[in-house]
Amino acid sequence: MKISILTPDLSHNCLGRAHLLAKILQRQYEVEIVGPMFSNKIWEPLADMDNISYSTVRISDSAIKNYYRSISLVEKISGDVVYASKPLFTSYGLGILAKLTKNKSLVLDIDDWQFGLAKEAHKNSPSLKYRLKNLVTSAVELYSIYSYWNHAIGEQLTWLAQDITVSNNFLQEKFGGTIIWHARDANAFKPDAFDKVALKEKFGLKETQKVVMFLGTPRPHKGLDDLVEAIAGVDNPNALLVIVGLDKDTYSQKLVKLAESKLVGKFRAFGMQSFDKIPEFLAIADVVVIPQRYNSATVGQVPAKVFDAMAMAKPTISTTVSDLPYILEGCGWLVEPEQPHQLATSIQFVLDNPDEAQQIGEKAREKFITSYSWSAMEKNLTKIFKQYE
Repeated sequence: MKISILTPDLSHNCLGRAHLLAKILQRQYEVEIVGPMFSNKIWEPLADMDNISYSTVRISDSAIKNYYRSISLVEKISGDVVYASKPLFTSYGLGILAKLTKNKSLVLDIDDWQFGLAKEAHKNSPSLKYRLKNLVTSAVELYSIYSYWNHAIGEQLTWLAQDITVSNNFLQEKFGGTIIWHARDANAFKPDAFDKVALKEKFGLKETQKVVMFLGTPRPHKGLDDLVEAIAGVDNPNALLVIVGLDKDTYSQKLVKLAESKLVGKFRAFGMQSFDKIPEFLAIADVVVIPQRYNSATVGQVPAKVFDAMAMAKPTISTTVSDLPYILEGCGWLVEPEQPHQLATSIQFVLDNPDEAQQIGEKAREKFITSYSWSAMEKNLTKIFKQYE
């Protein structure tokens, strides 16, 4: 049996979830990933990886042409079953068309509360005039992953899927379905396979520096401003904030300026990295911090980086948002969101107590293996797709 996984944009970080599902399913099935590209290349962290088959069209011209090009992707869907990542027009919408016109079985994966993300972006728009203009544009450009109406309509059509998978408990309560966590490959994330001292030298860091790491795509709702303030309050001359995943967007540039001004000599920035480089960067971390803020963008989201950190047996500090307290129960530290002082206190404790931190990190690795690895998720996905063989 062949499975066609649809992603709304091959050039955006939403490809990460589709790629994850493809890698797990590829263990037992033939898999392809189908979706449009809204820029001229595949999303950078996955651009040069593995042997997954991609089918795509370029989206860049007028709205009429973009609708035509998007819909033309239906003809590229060759799988027996369609697995749409996110309830958006260029993934789930095309999946619905394939179901109706090609008699394909349709499964939907929901890994974020897309409407919540859209609401937060809409709320943060600079003016009423801009918001109204954005709503009109959203209606015209329904194919865009940033379209407000794309998100709103997609969530109303979830009943058309024969099965649903989700990435956390909030989404399961809202849409039903089976939870498929943002799993990681235990064979790729092996703590003992990396030389921390050598990698610090490779990345231009001193052996004595204590690395406090954030790894992921920086966004305002992820609380990085709070993390910068927290590091400023840590009483350790060797503490170094390392942010991995910075891009050229406005927020990333603003964040770098903030960190450089408040953390003179205690901040290093690294750009977006290939997925296969993530374990190397995590290997140099003394503690990983996930400072999510609480809002409509985060209540339905579980950052994949928590599983990266657990897989590498890293001491992890997180805010009490979404399922993070459940995931890190017994194997991490929790603080309230938007409380830099609490973050600073926890970071200070971890850096001051390396033996205890290591033990907690090892417990996190054990929990990852049993609950959040590819092997653990493969069992759940197989139960779903066996019925379509």
